Amino acid sequence: MYEKLLNISYYIGFIPFYWLFNAIQHRKPKKNHHYLQALTINFLLFCSFIIFLICFSIQTFILYFYRNLALTMPMELSFYVLGCLLFICLVIWLEGIVSAIIGRAPRLSLFSTFTCTRFSTVLAAFHHFFVILIIIVAIHSSSIAQTEVEEAEIFLLYDDMGYIPRRVFTLGFYSNSIIAINRWGDNSVAIIPLNNNTIDYALENGRFIFVASHGLEGDIVLQHNVFYGPENVESNNISASLQYVYLSGCDTGLKREEWENVLSPAYVKTFDRLSTTFEHFYWLVIKGPKVINSLI
Repeated sequence: MYEKLLNISYYIGFIPFYWLFNAIQHRKPKKNHHYLQALTINFLLFCSFIIFLICFSIQTFILYFYRNLALTMPMELSFYVLGCLLFICLVIWLEGIVSAIIGRAPRLSLFSTFTCTRFSTVLAAFHHFFVILIIIVAIHSSSIAQTEVEEAEIFLLYDDMGYIPRRVFTLGFYSNSIIAINRWGDNSVAIIPLNNNTIDYALENGRFIFVASHGLEGDIVLQHNVFYGPENVESNNISASLQYVYLSGCDTGLKREEWENVLSPAYVKTFDRLSTTFEHFYWLVIKGPKVINSLI
């Protein structure tokens, strides 16, 4: 029974702890089939994310320089690739842990001499640390951002397309949320779904608005493919404290002058081309905190 529990523990992330314990005791860890298989799965996960980053970079390059080609491709293509790779890793992981439970060696044996190296163990430790860190930050980012619009002054309005968890958006906006809360209080940040009501409320009450959605011919695409353009904005109801509006949608810059006129004197950032997830993420992490910190 002890051997089975030990083998199962390899698949749920305990290898770095065993390695550290053995290092302190100046002992060599016992590396059986399940130990090596679990290390290999961690390496496959690492390779999966490297492949995803390569695919994501290629797709981003195409979006920037080959618009017509980009329009023929699914926007989530690189995520589909990642999903397939993670599914393969999941199948191998399930086969390994089931084999550990019933007390036999895994039939899908993938380990090699590479998995016997210290690098593979360090990689597994880094992987587990990174996952734990992301989970902690995601939970905290979700807890500090309001799900209601009342009292908020900093808004992130998002279209989840029916499958993106809210925590993805709270995680991306985390550093901005921290700065905003330090300046305007605990209820100052709202991260909520994008629709007619929420965008109207944000324009009437916000200092800063980030709209995470698709765009088409200068308009924002709301949920259920409802279009929202400058002509839908009640200019008389715009907040006097509104200073910055970020419209992430593709081609929102085709109506740049209209957006700027109706939201004046706020600064309006738009894109007169296909925009990419990478540049929005870069802006949120690098430039966003500076912008929010500069608001009056």
